[in-house]
Amino acid sequence: MIISGNSRVGAGVRRILLLLIVAAICALSPAPGTRAAGPSVVQFSAATYNVQEGMTFRTITVLRTGDVSGPATVDFATSGVTASQRTDYTTAVGTLRFGANESSQSFDVLISEDIKLEGNETFTITLSNGTGQALLGSPSTATVVITDDAIEAGPNPIDFNDIFVGQHYHDFLARHADSPGQVYWQNQISVCGTNQTCIDERRTNVSASFFLSIEFQQTGYFVIRAHKAAFGSAKSSPRYLTFLRDQRRISEDLVVGNTGWQALLEANRQAFLEEFVSRPEYIAVLPVGLSAPAYVDELFANSGVTPAVAERQAAINAYGSGNLFGRTAALKSVIESDTVFNAQYNSAFVLMQYFGYLRRDPDEAPDNNFAGYDFWLGKLNGASVAGENVRDESVALARVRRAEMVKSFLVSTEYRARFGL
Repeated sequence: MIISGNSRVGAGVRRILLLLIVAAICALSPAPGTRAAGPSVVQFSAATYNVQEGMTFRTITVLRTGDVSGPATVDFATSGVTASQRTDYTTAVGTLRFGANESSQSFDVLISEDIKLEGNETFTITLSNGTGQALLGSPSTATVVITDDAIEAGPNPIDFNDIFVGQHYHDFLARHADSPGQVYWQNQISVCGTNQTCIDERRTNVSASFFLSIEFQQTGYFVIRAHKAAFGSAKSSPRYLTFLRDQRRISEDLVVGNTGWQALLEANRQAFLEEFVSRPEYIAVLPVGLSAPAYVDELFANSGVTPAVAERQAAINAYGSGNLFGRTAALKSVIESDTVFNAQYNSAFVLMQYFGYLRRDPDEAPDNNFAGYDFWLGKLNGASVAGENVRDESVALARVRRAEMVKSFLVSTEYRARFGL
C-alpha cells in the first residue's frame, strides 16, 4: 500500500522517522560539556641534534600539537647510519606516553667514548605507531650527529675509571650515571692506586656488581624471567632488542636511591606486566580463559622448574578470576618465586654478558651460533653449589668469581675493540 503524504498514517510515520533520526544524532554526539577528541600531531622538536663524543647523553624532545585533551603514545627507535650502537651510542627503543593535556615528552640517547679517528658520525631516531589520535608530523625522523674528538690518541678509554663506570651504567642500567653512583663506583677502583693486581680485581668486582645490583635485578633480570615464563627457556628468548625495549619500560625515570624510587619501580613493573600479558604473542601461548592451575603450571613449566607447593598455590590464588589483573598477578608471583629466581639466574647472567658487554645476541656474528653461550653457561653451572640462594648478593658474587667469566669478557678483544684498538 502506498501511504499518501497527506494521510494521518503518513504523517505519523514521518514523525516516528524524525524521532529516530534525532535519537541517532544524539547518540553519536558528545554529552553536554564535552567534545569529541580530534587528532594530535607528534614530531621531533628538531630535525638534527648535535652531541660531542664522550661518556655523555643527548636529550631528545618530542612535541604534540593539535587536540592534546586525551592521552596518546608513540614509539621511537634508533638506527645506525655511520655510527654504531656497539661503539658510538646505545640503542634506544621504547614508547613515549602523553597524558591528557601533555604536549611534550623527552628521552635520552646515550653516547659512548672511543679512541677511533672516525670523523663525525650519525644515527637516526624514528617515530612510529602513534595511538590515541596521534598522527606523525614532520620531522618524524631525526638525525643525531656525534662530533668526533679533535685528538684521538692514548690508552683505550675503557681503561679510565670514570669511563669504565659510566659505560656500565649505559650497558647494564640503560641510563646515564647519577653523580653519587658514579663517584662511589669509581672510588672502589681508585683506592688501588697503581697496584695493577688490585685494579684488575676491583674492576671485575665492580662490573659484576652492576648485574647483582638491586636496580638491574628488579628491571633487567625481571624482564628476562618474564620472557622465560611466557615463552620458554630457549637460548634465544628474549632477543637483544626486545630486552632493551622492555628494560627501558621498567627503568623509566628510575634511579635507585632517589626519593620515591620503590613506588616508581613497582608502578613501572606493574605497567610493564599488564602490557606484557596483553601482547598478542603472549595470548597466543597463554590464551585468555585458561583455568588458574593450567595457567600457573604452564608458566612454571616454561621456566623449567617444579615449584614448591606454596609457590604454586600463591600463584593460583593471585590468578583469581583470570582477568587482566589476575593474569598479571599470577605471572608476577611465578617469576618472583625463589625457585624461578634461582633456576634462571645462571642463564640470565650469561645472556647479559652478551647483551651488556658485547651489545648483541649470543648467536650473532662473529659467533653465528650458541657455542660460546653454551661454553660460559657450562662454566657458570660448574661453579654453582647445590642449594645456593643467589638472592643473597654475597652468594651470587662468590659464584661469579669462581667462574671467572666477568674478567674474561672485560679483557676480551671484542669488548675492548668497542672503545679502542
